[in-house]
Amino acid sequence: MRPLRKTCLVENNTSILPAVQSLLPQLGREDTAAIVTHLPRLKARLAHLSAAMPGMQHSIAIKTNPHAQLLRTLVEFGYGLEAASIEEVRRAKAAGCPVNQIIFDSPVKTRHEIAEVAYEKGMLVNVNTLAELKRFPSDATCILGIRINPQVHAGSPEMFDVSKNESKFGVPISQQSDLIQAALNYPVNALHIHSGSQMQNLDAQKEALIGLREVAIAINTQSPGKINTLDIGGGLPSEPLQAQTKMSIYGAMVQEVFRGTSFKLVTEFGQWVHAPAGFAISAIEYVVRPDRVFIHLGADFFMRDAYTRARPFPLAVVSAEGVLRQGEERPFDIAGPLCFAGDYLAHKKNLPGDLEENDLLIVDETGANTYALWSRHCSRTVPSYWAWDGNSIVKWSERQTIGF
Repeated sequence: MRPLRKTCLVENNTSILPAVQSLLPQLGREDTAAIVTHLPRLKARLAHLSAAMPGMQHSIAIKTNPHAQLLRTLVEFGYGLEAASIEEVRRAKAAGCPVNQIIFDSPVKTRHEIAEVAYEKGMLVNVNTLAELKRFPSDATCILGIRINPQVHAGSPEMFDVSKNESKFGVPISQQSDLIQAALNYPVNALHIHSGSQMQNLDAQKEALIGLREVAIAINTQSPGKINTLDIGGGLPSEPLQAQTKMSIYGAMVQEVFRGTSFKLVTEFGQWVHAPAGFAISAIEYVVRPDRVFIHLGADFFMRDAYTRARPFPLAVVSAEGVLRQGEERPFDIAGPLCFAGDYLAHKKNLPGDLEENDLLIVDETGANTYALWSRHCSRTVPSYWAWDGNSIVKWSERQTIGF
């Protein structure tokens, strides 16, 4: 993990310290931790996405952060939603998302689920296998798409690389003749790829985009206008130091690949949008000298990080009164509240050495794949959820008890 950044409380000249100071007086005795969406950062990410890829439909991945009020906010900002399950389709509709901006991408759709969406006019529904096409009625009014595995390695971490030859996602592009024939035989009007999360190798992704374009053109050569929509997925690194530059480069690449075509282009970004647009705080319950602290957010909130590889979350500490601690730093292990040995947020992480009970640890850039992955292990309640608009803080949801 990278060392604590002295400037971790500032991104785009917008400090989260005022948000923390506004939040602390509103926390009750049971609020040992809290989750916050930072709306100015969210707006900035969305604006950059739209600027980098103008004229496209951007449907944000629900699975990255499914909070109901956050989904409503995205819709109010004019963005669509991408659903990886029928439950997420229903959440998107409940959030007020126009049906023609909802994408349904579950790799395992039941016949009942297909019946539920088949006549949702304008909803993009991507099949994961050619066999799935047989389950759709010939007069379906959804936009039916085929997910293609581009069979490239775009530099995603192993766990999130969904375009390997053995991937469970999509029809391999090497089966191009079968793909083309299926698109001609069924009411298919869209094609979809998603190479993986946190793509580093944009040259490989360019190859995937070109492959998608060529399959679409081949289909349209035999049946003009058959394919009118291309869903190019998402998946870029979310760290502030490289994210905006990477998105600008990627956006220019997408425009280059599809210049001169008339396809409607759709994206499905999730972590890139949400990660910097959230932070969390936790009371420091115990300081065990010389090098360990115990907090109230662990593998329940940071499940992906405890069980796989921890992300480099920027950290800071404030007193119970909201004063930033800036004492001489030393390394600490940060332990969570769950009853298993792997429940650590970080090891040997530099924090001010003058920590005390009731100080609060601020964990920045936690907007993606945290709340969404909340673990039921030890049956701990989900913290209250808040939103900061740059001037004031509002509670979006109360502390929630896990139901089994």
